[in-house]
Amino acid sequence: MTLRMTLQNAARIARRELRGGLRGFRIFLLCLTLGVAAIAGVGSIRAGIEAGLARDGAILLGGDAEIELVYRFATPEERVWLDQFADGVSEIVDFRSMAVAGSGDTEDRALTQVKGVDANWPLLGDAVLDPPMTMAVALAGSDGLPGGVMDPLLVDRMELAIGDTFRLGTQEFRLMARLIREPDSSAGGFALGPRTVVGLPALADAGLLAPGTLYETKYRLDLPDGTDLASAEAAARA
Repeated sequence: MTLRMTLQNAARIARRELRGGLRGFRIFLLCLTLGVAAIAGVGSIRAGIEAGLARDGAILLGGDAEIELVYRFATPEERVWLDQFADGVSEIVDFRSMAVAGSGDTEDRALTQVKGVDANWPLLGDAVLDPPMTMAVALAGSDGLPGGVMDPLLVDRMELAIGDTFRLGTQEFRLMARLIREPDSSAGGFALGPRTVVGLPALADAGLLAPGTLYETKYRLDLPDGTDLASAEAAARA
């Protein structure tokens, strides 16, 4: 009896609600439509991101795989293994420093995220510079000074012109170009300042990579086709 009365009451309430047609369900239908659209949109975005990573993931990272070391470079034995294991290796050091232009009363300083690169960078993708030139030409510098490239924001902040000089630590560099596009910028993580890219050899006498200083080294690897990444990671850790 109780169940029958409950069902009857429910049916009576439902009939009353349906007397006005769908007018009483407008908000419900609108919420349902928005919910379905949101779920479909999230699914499409996720599929697009996954497809983009599958297609361009190596370029975004700067290699098929990366080995990162903290406060040190690879030992000679580790570097021999890297060179034998991968088809190509790019060595990068990343740290924060102050870029200095001028001297005395006209000295200007700005925080920058420095990337020291070797001759193989970028291992994948291309850096876009203004004025156009290769990274080899930019890092070679001119007039006896090694070269460097800077994010346009940093160039404008320090009021530099192409051909001007700036210092990192005790090393002076020639500004050769503006860095319009850094192919592996998405792998750089959080940065406190605009990017400056210089050659690794030029940092040797800058006094910025001495024991006890804070820096990270990254080794980007161009792996042979068909390499199993899980096995590669196990071999690298061993």
